[in-house]
Amino acid sequence: MNLVDYFADKISPAGVAKLYQLSPQWAITKLREHRFRQVVQYVGRHSEFYRTAFRQRGIDPRMVRTPADLGDFYTTPDDIVANPKAFICQTPNIVFESSGTSGKNKQIYYSQRELRQIGQIDAAGLQLMGMESTDRVANGFDFSMWIPGMLVHNALMAANTFCMAFGKVDPLEVYRRLKQYQFNVIMGEPTWLIRLTELAEEHGSVPLKLLIGGAEEMPREAIGWMNRVWQGAKVRMCYGSVELGGGLGYQPCDQPDVYHVDDTDFYPEIIEPDGDGLGELVFTTLRRTVMPLLRYRTRDVTRLIPEPCPCGLRGMRMARLRGRRDELIVASGGNLYPLMFENILRPIPELTHDWQVQFKLEALREIMEMHVECAGIDESALQREIQQQIRLQYPDLMKNLDIGIFDMRIVVHPPGFLRSDRKLKRMVDHRYEQDNAATGPQSAAAGSKEAAHVG
Repeated sequence: MNLVDYFADKISPAGVAKLYQLSPQWAITKLREHRFRQVVQYVGRHSEFYRTAFRQRGIDPRMVRTPADLGDFYTTPDDIVANPKAFICQTPNIVFESSGTSGKNKQIYYSQRELRQIGQIDAAGLQLMGMESTDRVANGFDFSMWIPGMLVHNALMAANTFCMAFGKVDPLEVYRRLKQYQFNVIMGEPTWLIRLTELAEEHGSVPLKLLIGGAEEMPREAIGWMNRVWQGAKVRMCYGSVELGGGLGYQPCDQPDVYHVDDTDFYPEIIEPDGDGLGELVFTTLRRTVMPLLRYRTRDVTRLIPEPCPCGLRGMRMARLRGRRDELIVASGGNLYPLMFENILRPIPELTHDWQVQFKLEALREIMEMHVECAGIDESALQREIQQQIRLQYPDLMKNLDIGIFDMRIVVHPPGFLRSDRKLKRMVDHRYEQDNAATGPQSAAAGSKEAAHVG
């Protein structure tokens, strides 16, 4: 550990937030570039994966100064799936998993020190968004084998904030305890927060200070509604992932389409941008020592905003996500991919091989609509059988359905109806399209846009 990082670990979350607010842009840039050079040399010495990749490509880590010096070298999700232990540089203490588009989970390893460090950084991000040590927080993020619940919990501990670690329970359980524990900040996935707000609208609300979401995008039209139901609560979002190990983006000001980026702990890039600057987000972790990731391709489509924010905070900003470049869709409270639905539908012999899953919003209710082909089947029996397969194979998805995170519909068509072209697009996301009129099944030609249009 160098002296800069040693002293950084000793600063309180409030101190980290203050440094972010006061540091000039040139200092942030210098620190980011310094840490980037260090991590390239570090993984070149300690990571089997990067050592081999550098040797094969003729890259000398000592000569790398900027990401451009690595040319077209990137780390992909498939690299981690194939051999996660080849990335490990130090003995880990804990592992988390993240869904891949193939259905095989990625393994991401951390140490105790890294979790404490991430907690400190995330606590600073939460403070920038308005959270204070006197607040009382309900943490509704998932713990299970995923990372968000624990990282948020570590941040709340670092901030010395009173909290309850609910995990992703039925929102009704949190609603019942709002007055008992006097919570004024609630955190969870957007679909979960929407369901909680529906309960409050139906049964009565209390004044809240903040609703903080993450793991998926918040529908734009939900923000004003949630603010009204919770009697003035501000709605804020974080952007993070298991691979990031913490928050890359936070929303400290009233701009729902923009994140402020932690560009001292991560080096973000946009690759293959279009004319508007929209491209795939790539990041390098700058302070991790167990499993650092160099130029990791997230598949998320966005753009970076170098101009300073009107709110006065320095540093880089990132636009709201516009979709993904792979077939994974974040919906219904989780990561969904085509193989899941193939596994669900395959045991039902009456169905043809053609199917399509569409995701929609009706008002603020998320709808998962499964379009299948079959001749002469009892539709209520088919719905029961599909739900049984979901319950057996993907209990977390069924749990989200049971607690009202989303609604599911089965739409039956005659054989041959769905495929109007050679290739059928398996998953179509209509939730955030500008024109929500397109509701029919799509062929590959009709659905050749990004899988998810967010923003």
